[in-house]
Amino acid sequence: MITHNYGDATVMYRNGSVYSPADPFATAVLVQGDRVVWVGEEAGADSLTDDKVTTVDLDGLVLVPGFVGRADSTPGESDRSAMIAAGYTACIVDDTQRSIQLHSFSEEPDRELPAEVVVRRQSQPADSSGKSEMLIEASLSDTGWIDLVREELRLGSAVGLLPGGQMVGAESTVNPWAWATLGLRSDVDEVGLPTRATFTAQTRGVKRLFRAGGPFGGQIVPDSLAEFTGWRAEALMVQTADTRIAAWSTDPRARTPLLPELVGQKYPVFELSRIGSTEYRM
Repeated sequence: MITHNYGDATVMYRNGSVYSPADPFATAVLVQGDRVVWVGEEAGADSLTDDKVTTVDLDGLVLVPGFVGRADSTPGESDRSAMIAAGYTACIVDDTQRSIQLHSFSEEPDRELPAEVVVRRQSQPADSSGKSEMLIEASLSDTGWIDLVREELRLGSAVGLLPGGQMVGAESTVNPWAWATLGLRSDVDEVGLPTRATFTAQTRGVKRLFRAGGPFGGQIVPDSLAEFTGWRAEALMVQTADTRIAAWSTDPRARTPLLPELVGQKYPVFELSRIGSTEYRM
């Protein structure tokens, strides 16, 4: 993995697709130091680029907020690098002897999970509680969490996902898109979760529960911490969990940003991340 620290330099990432509520058709992100300062389309990128701005050609990559993984203890350098190389920009440190903490791979301080947030373990019954905030353990070998997430979202709860099982130290770190793929339940006749719902619970949802990043945590918007990842995907669309409803590639009226199409275990491929002022490339 190639690492480059840009310091306080201004960098324009362009010629890609950016998952951002600031502009659903965004293709570019301007970063200064460790902060996003602008999100938009190519015409705007042209007007903001001069000889003082470093340009990074995304070559069609889709940029999304960084995923949050899991570790039993604060990861060392090798485990941290392995998680970054898999597309994670932070991890939940879930040590049963201590409090649950969010550990960012940037220079942001660790955050402790507030006492009012309910933690639902996979060993517990998957009954909805109707609580306003819930961190749900989600195993790739047990789909009970899918119905629980769907019901909690229906009730208006704030939901974050705690990846089930050990992620660090295995032969290969789990691709974070595996949870959203499983959540679709596209291979069984059961109601699942839209890609966007699972993805949000893995990113912005976790940041919200830990009170991390302020109001913009887990998003690519101006004034947010630069904490995003770039993926090579065959197609982008709004993917539902109901096969009776067609997925669509774009809907200008809905102004819905697009995510990679998920089919089977053919996951998007990680190529780039920006964490604070540092860029990582495969």
